[in-house]
Amino acid sequence: MWRRRGTAMLAALLLVLSGPASSAESGDENEVKAAVIYNLLLFVAWPAQTTSASSFRLCVLDDGALTTALRHHAGRAVQGHALEILRIGATPEELDTCVAVMVEAGNPGVLPRLGILARSRALLVIGEGAGALDRGAMIALRSDGGRIAFDIDLGAMRRGGLIPSSKILRLARTLIE
Repeated sequence: MWRRRGTAMLAALLLVLSGPASSAESGDENEVKAAVIYNLLLFVAWPAQTTSASSFRLCVLDDGALTTALRHHAGRAVQGHALEILRIGATPEELDTCVAVMVEAGNPGVLPRLGILARSRALLVIGEGAGALDRGAMIALRSDGGRIAFDIDLGAMRRGGLIPSSKILRLARTLIE
């Protein structure tokens, strides 16, 4: 059953990645990015103690357009828990309850601090825009020729105790080990 379910989810991710993302349709682009983020969460394994809470908490730092699109996925299942989208500040105390954090393109200055924090615990850091991996994100989303693409820093994920599925590794535009 897991194999069929995983294949269906991967097919949905591929469909999302192949969709158009023109800047004239930025609302649609953010919906596509939100769907990609949700699907990426399905294909990452966290240490057992990280996902033991009643909800799977994806924290955000802004209430921008991408965060608004992500809220459409709230309540959906991730790792057997309901996805919760929570707006927080960037202090370590506020991040203690987060399993993943997403940083929109308008707030790139916080990525280096999050990257350092993620080295000491299982916190998936997702950044938006070019150069997000260089600033501390583990997964970077961006528009690439009318499509949504993502890059992965596999070394950073592994240092944080996260294990990405080989399926998403194959879909990544760039993979840094």
